[in-house]
Amino acid sequence: MFRPISSFQPRLWFTEIATPFAQGSLMEYQPFMDQQQLRGYDSLLIRSAQASGNWLQWFSAEQTAYALGQVTAARALPKLVEFVTIATLLDSRIRLRDYFDDSLVEAITNTLLNEGTTLQWKQIEATSYACVIGAGAAACIVTNAGDEILYLRYANQIAEAIAHAQNETELPRSLLGLQSHLQECIDQLLGYARTKTLRHLVR
Repeated sequence: MFRPISSFQPRLWFTEIATPFAQGSLMEYQPFMDQQQLRGYDSLLIRSAQASGNWLQWFSAEQTAYALGQVTAARALPKLVEFVTIATLLDSRIRLRDYFDDSLVEAITNTLLNEGTTLQWKQIEATSYACVIGAGAAACIVTNAGDEILYLRYANQIAEAIAHAQNETELPRSLLGLQSHLQECIDQLLGYARTKTLRHLVR
């Protein structure tokens, strides 16, 4: 799976012998999520390879498929129990480009447009899609180019109960339950988006 590449990008890829993560990743830095961890020149290289169509000059199809396979909602997105408080639960927004690579976000948008109905995502406005994640709760994605946002939407009585909750035990829906269902519906999108991204990069 390993192939020698330019010393310009010395820390992106590793052999399995030098696995830096307990989860078994071949990479010290993941090129498709959590871009803030990338060094400036690594990020520049990735963006240049994507824009120029020269991805395979730097990364093999196997490396690309492996890296994309690591991208899941549980790994990439912040956990609700850490990301929100009771006071901010109704207004929390997750900017997808802060957690996923731009090419993957664009593939998610494309998936919503073309396969969203199949995956139980319903278009509710010109650039907004929703997927039910529990009684009275839905995950929503706004697909405005460059500012793609994920947030939760609630039925009026659920929203009112959340607004009056003093602690997590008073919430009408548990954060762990919402998080679990949210991850499931995002992972369905990612299954399609990873395939689209791979095809685009290694075509």
